[in-house]
Amino acid sequence: MKNRIGFSIGYILLGTLLILIPTVIFPVCVSEKKMACFYTARAEIGVGTVIILLGLAYIFFKSAEIRAGISLSIAINSILIVLLPLKLTGLCKMSDMACRIGTLPALIVITIIIAAVSLGNFVYILISSKSKNNE
Repeated sequence: MKNRIGFSIGYILLGTLLILIPTVIFPVCVSEKKMACFYTARAEIGVGTVIILLGLAYIFFKSAEIRAGISLSIAINSILIVLLPLKLTGLCKMSDMACRIGTLPALIVITIIIAAVSLGNFVYILISSKSKNNE
């Protein structure tokens, strides 16, 4: 039970942090013209919302297999976090823009944190469920 509540709250907080990075903490470039970084920020809001919803779902399932699946899906979504600015939607071309200086490094760091937490929890669930099955 503690695992479910703790990781659920952690996933919700990480998803919220992901939404805040490109909008409040390290906002992307502000311009009359909608640049690539604007669309990256919007997509990151979507990925953050998905992580929050998965974090909410995590608390309601008692099955270890379902919780492992939720953790794995959050890890897969974390890959999307870094692919959006680097390959999919992109950022501004100039290296001195706010999105390149602040937003991109912060997104890389949050990707590593979310991936490490979710993959660590995935492995923990698998190991603990195997040990329960062997007893």
